[in-house]
Amino acid sequence: MPRRGRPRDASKDEAILVAAGELFMERGFEAASLDAVAQAASVSKATIYSRFADKETLFRAVLDHECNSVLLPASFVPPPGASVRETLILIAEQFLGLVLGDHAMAMHRIIVAECCRAPRVAELFFETAVLSTKTRLADWMRQQNAAGRLAVRDPDGAAWRFLGAVKVEAYLRASMGLPAIEPERLRAHVEACADEFCRAHAPD
Repeated sequence: MPRRGRPRDASKDEAILVAAGELFMERGFEAASLDAVAQAASVSKATIYSRFADKETLFRAVLDHECNSVLLPASFVPPPGASVRETLILIAEQFLGLVLGDHAMAMHRIIVAECCRAPRVAELFFETAVLSTKTRLADWMRQQNAAGRLAVRDPDGAAWRFLGAVKVEAYLRASMGLPAIEPERLRAHVEACADEFCRAHAPD
């Protein structure tokens, strides 16, 4: 029987992703080298290449790591007894935690600064951090349609509209450095978005 290699060290994966995320935000995608990531993570460059084919793959993994640490895939699986409204509120709150966080704002600045000379960076951010969230939400809506809990004719479009409605003022304030919305008002806004969605897509 073939011998198995050593189990992959998850702590090294975490160290690489954390170090890479900090360097990408500090220096930008182009200026952050894999040599610098290896040094910051206390691993060899060969260790990085054994896990990530290139810097683009590492950048995508950093985005996945950041998204999944805030917006959990489990959010799209309602706990037993949870209503559609409760699940929408949970998804909305976690989504705001993702897009309004310090890392998200720093990453947004990187994308804006580098989109002209490195358009692939913007594409990766959109595909990984934005499109994947929309797709998971749309898939959840399709599941609710099949269960008879919702009647959403266009899940992809409805997912875009819901996420856009949830974040618009809070995100604009954060991106411009303006004072954040008061927590009570933000919570009321999220609940109103969920209520409006439930009314618009109630089963016949």
